[in-house]
Amino acid sequence: MKHRVVEILVFLMSELREDKQLHEIDIAPLRDRGYTPSEISAAFSWLYENLGSGHTEAQSTSRAGKGSRRILHEAERMLFSIDAQGYLIQLAELGLLDERDMEAVIERALGSGYAGLSLQEVREVVALVLSSRERPGGGAGHSMLNNEDTIH
Repeated sequence: MKHRVVEILVFLMSELREDKQLHEIDIAPLRDRGYTPSEISAAFSWLYENLGSGHTEAQSTSRAGKGSRRILHEAERMLFSIDAQGYLIQLAELGLLDERDMEAVIERALGSGYAGLSLQEVREVVALVLSSRERPGGGAGHSMLNNEDTIH
């Protein structure tokens, strides 16, 4: 999964938070921003695979608001730029990253050996973590599309 697909997922989850159904979301702004039909299709595919086709409302799919929140330790905060920390919080609030995903992002950041990872670098790590997430029901998913693939 490319980081651009994650950006589309953020847009879609934000729209779902406004009580819209998936079929009500206007994707024209995504096309206007230069996202390809393949990237848009991959994001929708990821949503269906990971949230279930019966759960199209953000309230039913979001993990935010349940239980406690993960707070970065001082050493972990040094791994991420302020923008990257905000991005991680946004993804968690939208329900795109669960606790395991967040831990995987932190572990990969720790393993990189760098401090102050930029927003772009964290986007790439998040894309890797989300693409490697075990899918509900097991099996391979279709989130990984070729450049010109679309879902019909």
